[in-house]
Amino acid sequence: MRARGRLAGGSSRRLALLFLAVVVPPAVTLVWLGLQLLEQDRTLWAQRDLERRQVTAEAATRSLGQSLAVAGRLAEAPAPAGMVRFTLSDEGVRATPPDRVLWLPVAHQLEDAEASQFAEAEKLEFQGGAERALLAYQNLASAPDPTVRAGALLRLARVHRRAKRWDDALGAYRDLADIDGVAIDGLPADLVARRAAGSILEASGQTQELSRETAALEADFLAGRWMLDQPAWELTARQLEQWRGEALPRPADAEAFSAVADWLWDDWQRNGNDQRLLSPRRRVQGEATLLWRSERDVMAVSHTLLRTWTEQTTAGEWVSLLTDSGRVLVGPRPSSGPAVVTRAASETGLPWTLVLNPGGVSALAEELVNRRRLLSLGLAAIVLLLGGGSYVLWRAIRRELAVARVQAEFVSTVSHEFRTPLASMRHVTELMQEDDDLPPERRRSFYDVLGRNTERLQRLVESLLDFARMEGDKKPYTFEPLDSGELARHVVTEFRKEVEPRGFTVDLDVDAPGSLPLRADAAALTSALWNVLDNAVKYSQDARAIRVSVERRPAGVAISVRDDGLGIPREEQTAIFSRFVRGEQAGRLGIKGTGLGLAMVSHIVRAHGGTIEVESEEGAGSTFRLLLPAQSS
Repeated sequence: MRARGRLAGGSSRRLALLFLAVVVPPAVTLVWLGLQLLEQDRTLWAQRDLERRQVTAEAATRSLGQSLAVAGRLAEAPAPAGMVRFTLSDEGVRATPPDRVLWLPVAHQLEDAEASQFAEAEKLEFQGGAERALLAYQNLASAPDPTVRAGALLRLARVHRRAKRWDDALGAYRDLADIDGVAIDGLPADLVARRAAGSILEASGQTQELSRETAALEADFLAGRWMLDQPAWELTARQLEQWRGEALPRPADAEAFSAVADWLWDDWQRNGNDQRLLSPRRRVQGEATLLWRSERDVMAVSHTLLRTWTEQTTAGEWVSLLTDSGRVLVGPRPSSGPAVVTRAASETGLPWTLVLNPGGVSALAEELVNRRRLLSLGLAAIVLLLGGGSYVLWRAIRRELAVARVQAEFVSTVSHEFRTPLASMRHVTELMQEDDDLPPERRRSFYDVLGRNTERLQRLVESLLDFARMEGDKKPYTFEPLDSGELARHVVTEFRKEVEPRGFTVDLDVDAPGSLPLRADAAALTSALWNVLDNAVKYSQDARAIRVSVERRPAGVAISVRDDGLGIPREEQTAIFSRFVRGEQAGRLGIKGTGLGLAMVSHIVRAHGGTIEVESEEGAGSTFRLLLPAQSS
């Protein structure tokens, strides 16, 4: 048998090598050709995408050039969105439009009232004559000069405020807020009045009125109504933030343009009205770029506007604009590689170098990616089909080889099973032929041997015939009522006669005798239980006790056979119910058997609508349990 196993193993290895030699070369060739096709497609996509990107870069260059040409007409009003025109003079810097900057380096100079005009009234105010001072301020508040009128209203409100006459103070501040073009201590009089009115509303607890006043003041403040320097702007902003309870919005572009104004003023003070204020090279200040100048006008563009231009002109491509020094104005840091398209400032005439980075997704790219995906899926499907077919074919070949090997082992085992009783019968027959005058006792023992071996051969032949009928679904069953306990008692009694001479004991425990009815084929169920008992004896080895129990279960009746023998490995507990399959220990220990017993038991139990269970642990024995539906009453 070992020789046949080695022969079968060698044939299996040779078959596997032949199978691989036939399948692997075509599969490798197919995969290689598919990869080559995908690589050619990738190269074509890269070339076409580079051409498209070059066209996009040229279009972006032309579009930016046209946008800058429009922006360069400094006399045009108003300035395009995202741009500010700065006009410089010895008095300071003016921004157009004014709402695109937060502050200017020098506040607009406004006319302020002379303090001497209020000296006598203030003397009365601070020396205890507040009412007389109030009359003096009221007279001055009617003066035709707006500077005098503004100064008088400010002091009039101060007197009312000290006396906590909030309504009178608010009235004076509101009159002061109507005066334009006048300064108080260097600040616009209307801004001073509105800030003071807010303070009074806060002090007097008029929260709703304060909210309305804050919103109106914030709108005018951010719209650039007052051109303040940075300290005055920050002071007003902090006061507004205190009233509104949150930070004041500061647009990044406006801060950038304010920084540009500061730089321009510093440069103007150093160089005066010098045409070197801006060299032919464009200057970059924070988030804004100075483009060019005309006389005293300078145009600045925000980087936010540049980002908008590049996004509009390149359909979402990753574009970067770089200064002459290589600094990135907008976009990601440029990458390197053949897919990058660069247009230098010297080639385009733009103030910047334009770089079109790889990474944008176009309709062409999507089309080619979809085609590559289809090619890849097709190649993968072919490879999977080839691999799956090869695997199924190999499994079928291995299964047939395994069946052939098992059948060969079965023939060998059955031959041995037949040979053993036949040899015994032949030996007894020869002894009886040699001596015709055998003693009656010896002759009866010979007859017993012949009878047992004849029954053994009959059971073996009947088992083979029954299994063949079961496999072909031609086994007839005669179902009739019977008591499972009585059937088990009959089988155990007959089985004891065979195994007790070999030292085995078979115990039977029936739960509630006479109350465990079944509807079953008595002969088939007897054969099934006999096979399970015979299997328990074979694998008991030195453990000689077999226990049989019959008990009621919720699903029906359970007939269990327990031994304390070798046990069954977990990985074999399902396979042992297949035909011709025997455990590894059976072959190693030389235990006799055909590999059909448990397969027959499984067939019979299923035919009765039941199931078979096995509980086993190596070295601790096994329990086989036949679960059969009880007869309905």
